[in-house]
Amino acid sequence: MSVHHAMSMFLPVLALACSTAQGATPEPPESTTPQRDDAAAPAGSTGAKSFVDAESYFTSSAEIDAWYELLRELKDDFDVVCGDTFCEGDFTNYEPLRFRCSVEEHAGTIGSCVWVLAASNEEIVPSTGDVEVDARIFVCEMPVAPETAVTDLVEALSAPSGRAINAALPGTDRSLYDGLVECL
Repeated sequence: MSVHHAMSMFLPVLALACSTAQGATPEPPESTTPQRDDAAAPAGSTGAKSFVDAESYFTSSAEIDAWYELLRELKDDFDVVCGDTFCEGDFTNYEPLRFRCSVEEHAGTIGSCVWVLAASNEEIVPSTGDVEVDARIFVCEMPVAPETAVTDLVEALSAPSGRAINAALPGTDRSLYDGLVECL
């Protein structure tokens, strides 16, 4: 359970306890269970959107397993394509650190996705034995279409044919690979 979710459950109880202690008539707290349907907020609603990490959004074992399998597959895919593409540039050593997406918790749609990578190039100084390191962190915005359902993203990238990194993102003709090319 996230700290935010735990606090959202705790605060109405605390408010009820405080109002009761001051002699006020207690009112039942509002429900703190988040909506998990794909419907948008009711018309005329003034509720602000609230985003969570994709890995926190999924609740069923199958969804969680699919997400983590996709993350493993993306790391493997990056390792395969790196040698012939990005890893021949200014840096010889790239390592994918994290692929992360925000999800609007009520609608289940993507806010944004980034892929964070580290890169380095190391050189030995022959006269001293020192290792000189040039290292960078890249935060690559992925070209995910606005309002893409996170479940559609996972489904598209988990298709059995081809590599996830090359799969067309829902609602676009772009891939995660395209996002990396623009970033790196």
